[in-house]
Amino acid sequence: MEEALKVLDMTLLVSGCPYYKAMVVEVVEVLEASLGESSNPPSLLDPVSITPDNPPQITFPVPRASPPPTIIQFSHHLTSNPTPLLIPNAISHWPALTTRPWSDIRYLRSLAGARRLVPVEVGSKYTDDEWTQKLMTFGEFIDRYVTGSEEGTAYLAQHDLFTQIPRLAHDITIPDYCYCSPSDDDDDDNDAEVVTNAWFGPRGTISPLHTDPRQNVFAQVVGYKYVRLYAPDETRNVYPCEGVLGNTSQVDVESPDMTQFPLFASAKYVECIVGPGDLLFIPKGWWHYVRSLSVSFSVSFWFG
Repeated sequence: MEEALKVLDMTLLVSGCPYYKAMVVEVVEVLEASLGESSNPPSLLDPVSITPDNPPQITFPVPRASPPPTIIQFSHHLTSNPTPLLIPNAISHWPALTTRPWSDIRYLRSLAGARRLVPVEVGSKYTDDEWTQKLMTFGEFIDRYVTGSEEGTAYLAQHDLFTQIPRLAHDITIPDYCYCSPSDDDDDDNDAEVVTNAWFGPRGTISPLHTDPRQNVFAQVVGYKYVRLYAPDETRNVYPCEGVLGNTSQVDVESPDMTQFPLFASAKYVECIVGPGDLLFIPKGWWHYVRSLSVSFSVSFWFG
């Protein structure tokens, strides 16, 4: 049965099962139950308080919106000259932060299913030569890299975990801000869809300075992350890679080689630390660098 579960997970990961996903998910849940994995794990086991490790000093803070803006206010911000916006405590009501907190890593492990196969990035960041990707079970990933003492860094990054394991989506909600359109072109079905991805890993995971192709509402569920952002007009100063990685900077943001990249010294930026319950709006085309300061689980919502 474990082999059958792996085969079905591979089917979900490779093809997405666009025509028979519901059936595959149902069969997976039956297999999990037969293997003794409950899709309804027990209530709270041991929620923990996670603190950031050696957080950097914030010199140029991202503007904060507290209380959270209304939909009308956010829509105006989105259409007028969108800039990064930190919205503290905007998702503190999510079950993933309240009644079913994902900061209880054992609960999260049980909820997702320890035997579920997931893609994991192994290495400090995807621009490093030694970086690679592996498939491993969710339980192995947690036991080795999140709660264990495995050397090196691993990251479950930019993965549509909520389509693969739909019960996880019951603990979160797509923010209403994602249904604001930055343009009058609402006819494209792809642009109308909100793309949801999970980002889960230990302290020290890094997303190099890069841009996204769509607007991004970034939700911090567990732990803390440091985020630095550069406006699109700083593109020349951040030295984009050539070719397929053209949306990624060559610069190591927190330890730049100013001899190789002298213009980076003049690049203006804003920065923040996102914590549990916070939303960070990252406008399309803005360069952003992200480093986890603790065990962390984030969810990105691409829209527009």
